[in-house]
Amino acid sequence: MVEDNPDDQDLVERELRHGGYEVHILRVQSAEELREALVPGRWDIILSDYSLPGFDAPGALAIVLDSGLDIPFIVVSGSVGENEGVEVMKAGARDYFPKTNIIRLPAAVAREVEQARLRQERAWAARDRDLLARAGEVLVGSLDFQSTLERVARVPVPELADWCAVYLPEEGRYLRTVALAHEDPSRVALGLETDRLFPMDLEAPSGPPCVFRTGEPLLLTEVPEERLALLARSPEHLRRILALGLCSVIHVPLVGRMGTLGVVTLGTTGRRPRFCQRDMPVAQELARRAALTLENARLYHESQEAIRLRDEFLAVASHELRTPLTSLGLQLGSLVQRARRESALDMVERLDRGLRQVRRLGTLVETLLDVSRLSTGELSLSPERMDLGEVVREVLERFEAESQAMGCALRVEVTPGLVGEWDRMRVEQVVSGLLANAFKFGARRPVEVRVWAERGGARVVVEDRGIGIPEDQLERIFERFGRAVSSRSYGGLGLGLYVARRAAEAHGGRVWAEQREGGGARFTLELPLRPARVE
Repeated sequence: MVEDNPDDQDLVERELRHGGYEVHILRVQSAEELREALVPGRWDIILSDYSLPGFDAPGALAIVLDSGLDIPFIVVSGSVGENEGVEVMKAGARDYFPKTNIIRLPAAVAREVEQARLRQERAWAARDRDLLARAGEVLVGSLDFQSTLERVARVPVPELADWCAVYLPEEGRYLRTVALAHEDPSRVALGLETDRLFPMDLEAPSGPPCVFRTGEPLLLTEVPEERLALLARSPEHLRRILALGLCSVIHVPLVGRMGTLGVVTLGTTGRRPRFCQRDMPVAQELARRAALTLENARLYHESQEAIRLRDEFLAVASHELRTPLTSLGLQLGSLVQRARRESALDMVERLDRGLRQVRRLGTLVETLLDVSRLSTGELSLSPERMDLGEVVREVLERFEAESQAMGCALRVEVTPGLVGEWDRMRVEQVVSGLLANAFKFGARRPVEVRVWAERGGARVVVEDRGIGIPEDQLERIFERFGRAVSSRSYGGLGLGLYVARRAAEAHGGRVWAEQREGGGARFTLELPLRPARVE
């Protein structure tokens, strides 16, 4: 009440009590006292005399409007006339009347308090909608765990809270601040340093540790200094806590599919109304969305780590397998030569079959090693000048025994003189993969291989008359572990075509598959005749 006369205060108080109100009045007489008294959430209404020594109703109204607080302002004065009343209403007052008509006061207060409540409800609803909409946009922006934590902390500041902290358990002993948000960076630094010096005991009987253990949210409309003193471990700790300026807090658990992940704490510092039960639903919904996002980020991080460990294992296993396979291949090759010298044809055939299996294992090991390389970057190339037709014929010679065993007659058409700079080993690898694929799925039927130049590039086409590839699987078969048929029926890891495409792309070329007219499949490798220029 902006009033300099105690008797008029008593008059107003009696009238309001007579109207059924429980009344708590603070009387102020100057601009300084009014500014000091304007605590958010503390007052339902402001009643003001029109004129005081050195102060007046228009000045008081201006201070209230500048504060941004929606508190109804009514002028009750013995000296207010119609002109003054109209002017003050235009300036933003909700009502005015002379003290001789004080009987109107209870009804006017009831009306304005109810309208202020409805305005506040609408404002809260709009704030909650906007906040949750922004949370939906912000929280999906990253799958990095730490980045997601920081986004969670920033979402409610400053629309809902002055402070937001995210706590996660550490070593089963502490509840650590892993993200903190406030508009003032120096406050954030103070909060993080306080947590570093005085970490929260996970077994503490109150506050975030209690919420973490019970999974139940906690609202503290008021945070008295005595309560903070009980939580402080030392005078320095208490000084730091008080410097945060907390007036009210909400602690909400971050509950995921597997249990409680941590705790989110929202805090006000006196610049806004203290938290009340009305704020709890939006805080809980924010925590629910944040928990889901954090859990997804954590699962993504764990899956990436699992992939890294798998690729590391593939690389190590491939290197470890390569050494004994190389030694075994050399030994078998030596025995084949000796058996031929001694005309032991049966032994030669047996050793040849064993040598082919060793080569097959070697190819598998190299493929696994390539997959581990591709997970961390592109395939390395060692280009050399070579004739593509000659390379393809050499590969076909190595597959002659396998084509006979699979009952696949080879039909070859090669344009001579297709010379370019390519990595011989990688080109052989791609052609070998396409041939092996044709023999596997086109067994006992002819396989055609053609090599020619077209539109400044060289092409190798491998066609089979096998089971063919469904239209919707033509791209999927080039994915890692991709396949168009069951592995039980045809075996394989589903890596050959994946590595073939990546090897072709490393040369600046491409590989693709098509359905062949009359049944079967057609695979085409296209390589540039001139190496790509490196800028």
